[in-house]
Amino acid sequence: MRIKAIVVSQIGANCYVVAQDADKGNDAVIIDPGDIVLDPVFAYIEEEGLNVVAIWNTHAHFDHVMGVDVARARYRVPAYVHEADMPIWNQVADATLQMFGRTVPPLAPPDGYFTEGQVLSLGDETFTIWHTPGHSPGSVCLVGGDVAFTGDTLFAGTIGATHFFLGDPKAMEQSLKRLMKLPDDMVLYPGHGHRTTMNRERMSNPYLPVDVD
Repeated sequence: MRIKAIVVSQIGANCYVVAQDADKGNDAVIIDPGDIVLDPVFAYIEEEGLNVVAIWNTHAHFDHVMGVDVARARYRVPAYVHEADMPIWNQVADATLQMFGRTVPPLAPPDGYFTEGQVLSLGDETFTIWHTPGHSPGSVCLVGGDVAFTGDTLFAGTIGATHFFLGDPKAMEQSLKRLMKLPDDMVLYPGHGHRTTMNRERMSNPYLPVDVD
């Protein structure tokens, strides 16, 4: 599997291009296209000769989904998010204007919804949807064999905020307890910042719960 992180948006969100391997023509997905300006993402995809088959969104905050329709129109592929985040999805244009003073069109509806336990395929690789509410009601983590895309639930050294619209501290605590059960060597790719491992976070992240029972 080949993973490329490209920072987009004015607040440094990670957009990931994940391909089944490095060969040209292989299938790939875009995770969290968080800006309407996605030129570096498109350039990478086309330089590598990848075949985009879907857009996966870890949650619906504007800095993670703003560019969904731009990418969807370019590659004519479906985009997915958890249905619980639709109130946030439907306010992306308003949130972008309020936060950045930028005018963007409202997002069209997603093409489908993630559900807890759903298995996604990318070539020979599979990812399981873990519904991890707290940062938003529809936050999910995409958990593969040895990597997980954690969105804004868990970062290197910190965790996602819960004071935003529809955030829930108690739900976040339960989601973090669940993530604590991931294997030590699981590589985590968060929505912001650099990648980390579950062991590193277990040992040093001061915001993770101690009691995971």
